[in-house]
Amino acid sequence: MTHTAAEQLIDSGNAYTPDVDIFVNNDEAVFAIDLPGVGKGDVAIEITENDTLVIKAKNTHAEPENPLLRQYGIGNYYRAFQISDEFDKNQVNAKLDNGMLEVRIPKREEMKPRKIAITA
Repeated sequence: MTHTAAEQLIDSGNAYTPDVDIFVNNDEAVFAIDLPGVGKGDVAIEITENDTLVIKAKNTHAEPENPLLRQYGIGNYYRAFQISDEFDKNQVNAKLDNGMLEVRIPKREEMKPRKIAITA
């Protein structure tokens, strides 16, 4: 098994907390996480034994010399979320596109709303 650069982050103390939007609908939870300067191979996502979704990312963007104005810090990212039993933690999928990480966790089938047919 290979390790990505992000897995070398040991704790959240040396990382920024990225912005995130979380959407929940009848089928899934969607986490949209802003990770500017992060490439696909520099993200590690896991769900721990205590049902915590952990996202670690290493920013490999080189900071330009002598910036005129700096409004955000360049560094590594760490974010963690507790995931309820309502969701199927074995079916997590993720994609990274232009610095936006999207993590999708579907609801367990028995937790999804269902229509009840009226027979009489």
